[in-house]
Amino acid sequence: MNDIVDLAERLGKAIADSSQGRALREGRKGLEQEKDLSKLLEDFRAQTERIAKLEAEQKPIEVDDKHKLQELREKLTGSETFKKYTAAQVEYIDLMRKVNDALQKQLAETEED
Repeated sequence: MNDIVDLAERLGKAIADSSQGRALREGRKGLEQEKDLSKLLEDFRAQTERIAKLEAEQKPIEVDDKHKLQELREKLTGSETFKKYTAAQVEYIDLMRKVNDALQKQLAETEED
C-alpha cells in the first residue's frame, strides 16, 4: 500500500509541477493581488448563488438581479487577469480529466482480467 501512496505523491507533485499547475497557481496569485477583482468575483458568486436559490425556491427573479449578474459578468470577462485565470482553470481541469481517464482505463482493464 505504501507503494500506491508513494505513486500518488509523485503524481501529485508532477501535476503541481506541470505547466497547467503552475499556470493555475499564477492565475490565482493574480486574482489575489487585484483586490478589486477578488471583490468582483466574490460579488459575482454571491449574486449567482442568490439567483440559483430563488430558482430552486421557484420564486421570481427580479430584472435588477439579472442586470446585476450581467454587469458583474461583463466586468469579470473584461479583465485580462480573470481571462488568464479561467484559461488556466480550463487547462488544469482538462489535465485532471485525462489523469482520471487513465486511472479509470487501468481499473477497467483490471476488472476484465
